[in-house]
Amino acid sequence: MTKSYKSQKIASEIKFSAENALKNNKFKFVFTSILIVVSIVVGVIVAIKTNAGGTFKMLQDINYKGFKDGVVASSSAFFSRSFSLLFNVLLLFLLSLSTWLFPVAEVLFCYRGYLFGLNFALIFIFYGFGSMISAIIIVLPCQLLIFVVLQFLYFSLLRASKNYKSYGSCGVSRANIILIGALALLLLNLVETILLFLLNGKVIMIL
Repeated sequence: MTKSYKSQKIASEIKFSAENALKNNKFKFVFTSILIVVSIVVGVIVAIKTNAGGTFKMLQDINYKGFKDGVVASSSAFFSRSFSLLFNVLLLFLLSLSTWLFPVAEVLFCYRGYLFGLNFALIFIFYGFGSMISAIIIVLPCQLLIFVVLQFLYFSLLRASKNYKSYGSCGVSRANIILIGALALLLLNLVETILLFLLNGKVIMIL
């Protein structure tokens, strides 16, 4: 009973924190979303023009080389992407400690968006119809949801830091925000990996 109450309390606090963060950072949230979309488009354009992709595994967890090597649905790829996501969580936590670091956080979001757009386009360019299906049906929606979670995580942490400096209390525990955010990211990664694994056979049959 006590555990259930605590879980409900934490869930309620996280919901309030996310809603409060969005309410108080609406302009920044929209601005960041636009920057991410623009960065993805730039990455796609660069990939089309140069046919040259890159990946910085600590920041970007899906890349075209994974499709080439056939490891995007492997356990090693899952843990690699999980580590990448947790590294992003750590960076965003550090960047949320001061509002002056907001531009740096924007650079992080843009760079991650650029890398995603670059590698996403190269999946289309190099690896055929089967990979296109995986990219559109699975990778694109999962990665966009990951961007949304990362934004909510960052702005919730940023709001908590502001509350701490203003009132001496975060309002909602930053540890709980990080925990729920990390779990949501890992769950999305797990769903993405399972779907890629399940679709793999169908893709081979189509090809």
